[in-house]
Amino acid sequence: MTEISAASQQTLDSLLAKLGAKKLSDTNAKTPKSQLGQEDFLKLMTAQLSNQDPFAPQSNDQMIAQMAQFSTVSGITQLNSTMTAISSQISENRIATAANFVGKTVLVPGNVALADDTGAISGAVDLPKDATNLILQITKETGELVKSINLGANAAGLVGFSWDGRDESGASVGASRYLVKATMTSGGLQTQAETDVYAPVTEARVSRGGEEQLLTVGGVGQVRMSDIRAFKY
Repeated sequence: MTEISAASQQTLDSLLAKLGAKKLSDTNAKTPKSQLGQEDFLKLMTAQLSNQDPFAPQSNDQMIAQMAQFSTVSGITQLNSTMTAISSQISENRIATAANFVGKTVLVPGNVALADDTGAISGAVDLPKDATNLILQITKETGELVKSINLGANAAGLVGFSWDGRDESGASVGASRYLVKATMTSGGLQTQAETDVYAPVTEARVSRGGEEQLLTVGGVGQVRMSDIRAFKY
């Protein structure tokens, strides 16, 4: 192994001090290393300079290229450490955010509407284009029609609806779950439109790695967090 002179060692220690690194003399040389660090690089560079051929010294360009390569590798290592720390923080924040969703009422795609404490339901119809007429039908799970609501003409987008849970005579229907179906008229043609319903979040799964956060919504099942259209408190 090539030894470093006392003068070179002193110069190297001074450089390490400016970089905030430990002196070579303070490190345990007997401890095996799996990779090279700043100290190892500077030690090799100093040994290379001390033992180069005086008649064919290394050019400045070569030396700068070596230092640039080490600087790039060092920067990437620091970036990886920073990204790992950020990823850990994001994961913790996602868990806290998911926990806050439990118990909240959200608007998600679906056709099964759960009645609230007053027996009412609410949601929205997602119109893909303008409609000259929009009819919403609410039935029991048995298929019995309990309410038909004419929402009239509407522009494309979300069209909200609500029902107090009472039939035409004003009596409470009393069911806990209903099915909703929307029929739109556009250009003289009748087609079915997608519906969204307001329902409570009953469970939030803890996602792993790059998995998308999943929430369990009453009457709907598991939905992605990105599928939530609105919140209601």
